[in-house]
Amino acid sequence: MDLSFTHPHWIVAGVLLLLGGFWLFRWGRRNDDRDAIAAAATEAAINKLRKNSPGKTRVPPPPAAKIGAAARFRNAMAQFLGIVGLLMIIAGPVLIVFGIFYTAG
Repeated sequence: MDLSFTHPHWIVAGVLLLLGGFWLFRWGRRNDDRDAIAAAATEAAINKLRKNSPGKTRVPPPPAAKIGAAARFRNAMAQFLGIVGLLMIIAGPVLIVFGIFYTAG
């Protein structure tokens, strides 16, 4: 098998996909608020269990914390771009391997 890089543009594109994928995945993980939301929900549930004994009367729950539209959009985009970054991380090495070993005809 001859390792004459017949498609150097594919190799460069694969390396760029790999680097861009790591950058997007890292950005998505850093700006994702799922952990904070889950921790707040868990803390609220534990506090509710501690304060309410079975003999107490039912009190209506407090209104949910209002999250701004900008925070929701940023969280959604962080999740979406994290997935896109993961796909780019997978596609990069595939493109590099095809650039090295693929020969037409």
